[in-house]
Amino acid sequence: MVPGIADDKFLRDKTPMTKEEVRVLTLSKLRLAAESCVLDVGAGTGSLSVECALFAYAGRVYAVEKEPLARKLIKANCQRFGVDNVEVVAGTAPACLKGLPQMDCAVIGGSGGNFREIVTYCRELLKPGGRLVINAVLLETMYEGMKALEKEGFAGVEMIMVSIAKSRELGTKTALQAMNPVFIIWGTR
Repeated sequence: MVPGIADDKFLRDKTPMTKEEVRVLTLSKLRLAAESCVLDVGAGTGSLSVECALFAYAGRVYAVEKEPLARKLIKANCQRFGVDNVEVVAGTAPACLKGLPQMDCAVIGGSGGNFREIVTYCRELLKPGGRLVINAVLLETMYEGMKALEKEGFAGVEMIMVSIAKSRELGTKTALQAMNPVFIIWGTR
């Protein structure tokens, strides 16, 4: 299997979605195994949850999402790609994370304003050696993410900024259209 399902293959509506190229890099930082147990907080359309489920086919993915429309999209996208190892968790993190099993890795794509608390709770959910990845579009979230991982004692905290431009037709020529830069931050428990 090759990571990076084309964005237009996912049902989206107006729900936020982790774009194809960012998903590929996020997957590489999660270090998934076939039996990984994965937490996806702020799952949006479930594009990242679906790709995690395809890689961790013998594991489980918990897609956390507070918005009802987004939860419907996650379920529809899981069905669309034939993944049955995704459990949609309704609610606002970190409160809705109680009772979940220990995780091999976690990704935070949205926090609903509870970013710091989610990082703390994810640390408790992660097994020793587990990876936490944060995707951020705001400078403030990037800074807060770096500091939160360091404060929580994560090892090997690193960050990359991804700036992608895609080609598009402009009359009879080709132009590049920039996408929003994304900060990908990770560390190991």
